[in-house]
Amino acid sequence: MTLRDIVHKFEDLLSDYYILIVHKYSDALTTLSTRASLFESDREMNGFLKEAISRLIELSGSSLGAVYVYDESSRELVFRVGYDRDDFWDSFRCSGKKAPLSFSLENSDPGRAFRETQVRILEYSSEKEIRSKLIIPIVRGPEKLGVLMLAHRQTGAFDRENLSDLKRAVSMLGDILIDATAFILPPEAASSVPVPASRVIEGLKASAGMASGKALPVWSDIDTIAETIASSGSAETESERFEEALKQSSLQLEKIEKSSSLGDREMISLIFTAQLYMLKDGSFLDKMRQSIAGGSSAAKAVRDVVQEYADRFASLPEVRLAEKAQDVRDLGYRILSNLARPDHKGFSYSDKIVLSRHIYPSDLFRLAVEGVAGIVLRGAGVTAHISILARSLSVPVLITDDSSLLEIPEGLPLILDATNGRLYVRPDEKMRNSILAGSGLSSGLPGFYILKGHLKDGTGVSVQANINILKDAEDAVQEGAEGIGLYRSEFPFILKNDFLSEEQQYRLYRSIVTSQKGKPVTLRTADIGGDKLLQGRSQSEENPFLGVRGIRFSLANREMFHDQLRAMLRAGAGADLGIMFPMVSGVEELLQARKELDLCIRELEERGDDFNSAPRVGAMIELPSAAIATSELANHCDFLSIGSNDLIMYLLAVDRTNDNLSHLYRSHHPTVLQVLSWIVRDAGEKAGEISVCGDIASDPMLVPVLAGMGIRKLSVSPQSVEGVKQRLLQFSLQDVEKITSEILSIKRLDEMDHYMKEFKKRWPLP
Repeated sequence: MTLRDIVHKFEDLLSDYYILIVHKYSDALTTLSTRASLFESDREMNGFLKEAISRLIELSGSSLGAVYVYDESSRELVFRVGYDRDDFWDSFRCSGKKAPLSFSLENSDPGRAFRETQVRILEYSSEKEIRSKLIIPIVRGPEKLGVLMLAHRQTGAFDRENLSDLKRAVSMLGDILIDATAFILPPEAASSVPVPASRVIEGLKASAGMASGKALPVWSDIDTIAETIASSGSAETESERFEEALKQSSLQLEKIEKSSSLGDREMISLIFTAQLYMLKDGSFLDKMRQSIAGGSSAAKAVRDVVQEYADRFASLPEVRLAEKAQDVRDLGYRILSNLARPDHKGFSYSDKIVLSRHIYPSDLFRLAVEGVAGIVLRGAGVTAHISILARSLSVPVLITDDSSLLEIPEGLPLILDATNGRLYVRPDEKMRNSILAGSGLSSGLPGFYILKGHLKDGTGVSVQANINILKDAEDAVQEGAEGIGLYRSEFPFILKNDFLSEEQQYRLYRSIVTSQKGKPVTLRTADIGGDKLLQGRSQSEENPFLGVRGIRFSLANREMFHDQLRAMLRAGAGADLGIMFPMVSGVEELLQARKELDLCIRELEERGDDFNSAPRVGAMIELPSAAIATSELANHCDFLSIGSNDLIMYLLAVDRTNDNLSHLYRSHHPTVLQVLSWIVRDAGEKAGEISVCGDIASDPMLVPVLAGMGIRKLSVSPQSVEGVKQRLLQFSLQDVEKITSEILSIKRLDEMDHYMKEFKKRWPLP
């Protein structure tokens, strides 16, 4: 072995040792989190906190540590739990006979650290027993939860390597507490159905597709299945059945995590966290065990405890917590279903068509992960992000106002044809064969792929993909997309209905970036607001489309914004990364956002993390004010992206989610096309760096018009990539420029409608 080999080997050993050292705190919290269960009482949560703090004290060599939480009523940081080697904090500070120690937000070091969300390291004179103190804020997005304080007998005890990992560990501590305490129950808060005959229920398509399966009405699931499970009459037997059902439920959830066809491990973990915690929680399950030991059947015990928890959550005023009722019911249904199946085949959604009054994004994702066949919603409409997500997940979804949907019992055979807006109830064999034979399902992938989008004369028009989840990114690769033109980063927030830590976001974004294998990836910062409100976590507004949304929301929640930007920069290490800001109204907001991005770059440099230090920076043009300011915006960013859906909505004053106005939403409106042309003209040298990522980018009538305006980048759904490439091949550059010239000369909508009808005849689809 040469001297150079020895040196390299030594460097590798040092590197491994360094990784072990700098990650010791976060690794310890990771290990501890796997044993965390749902906390149903302060005592249980304090026990967990003591264990976490004692571990951090041991690893850092500190003398003592404590967690202080923010009390809104007193506007102070109040001592929650502490620990030290001499038992000082436990015996004195935690004594029920003493008033809890608290700190003012104005006149104390912990208060200043909390208020400014800045880590503070304090050094004291040699006369004092404690010579170093570290105070780290515990935050979750824009939420300030409290502070962690560690104290050491030596000066200079908290070096930079330790500090970086301690901050990461404290961030994880916040994540654990938010998730695990979500099920601490507050004080007490406030029949047979005839089988319908064969018939067809009409509705509206939210997500196309066809499915055949059995009805699963979620408004009566717990009671319905509990009543079908007979009791053995023996407490011992019922206990054995209950424990076996728990084992089956746990195995099923573990299988979902490990072998989901969606492949989005991180998102699956976020969605299923609550159920996994509940299956580990002794107090939750002990209520059922105690009921069985007292003579109740296993089914009744599960139903009663689940209903107790679900009712209390549903009665809570905060929507985010009220949603937890469905998590409880879903787990209860799983346990009961496994109780009802002595053959241990277990419960599956794979042949079920779920009937519901409402569905949350997290519910939709969970059902898709578990292979649900389809969904029918009873209501007047569905939000835009539910439709988008359902399409991403390839789940057929139908919306209907027909009240007879409520009469359908569990297990009734159904055929859902969401594409044509029909639900066939108890179809006979003749009807079933006729429907399935004429379903006209997807004809499959084309026999070849066009590697790069271009016109028939060779003029390049890049076709990239819009994505919401990892499955979209993987589909984009399969469909031949030339990269990711738009990743809607708000979808993990919406699915979780909560803010995510930097680490959680990093893992999600990194999976998106690596899936593209070197192709360009543009990550849009969260467009929260409008029809994508975080229920219970952001302020409700009378007119959310004209409120705090997009970049306004991010700039109003700087800590959340910084978490996201740092996660994106880290995820883009070694990649062709673009970061794009949504709903920019003018150059001032763009400059503010760039300033925050530069700040995050400096922070990551100081931390020594691996990250992309020079991402492409872009702004979305979705507002009329941004369209007017195109030239200024182009001077201060690397690329622009036209969000045509919102731009059309604001130009025409038509809410695209309002069914009563949808007929007025016209992509080919003369005013809309004129504005698009002005944007390209005013972009100057950046015209070649403009992309269009709204629905018009895949509209076969408008694709050649956009190309004729000079737009050379289109971003569409993964399923539309190849169709757009095929459409582009029908035209030469001369063709599209002539078409665009003709269209821009039209000033009236009725004339435009006539032109489009003729255009379809002249240029039929390939």
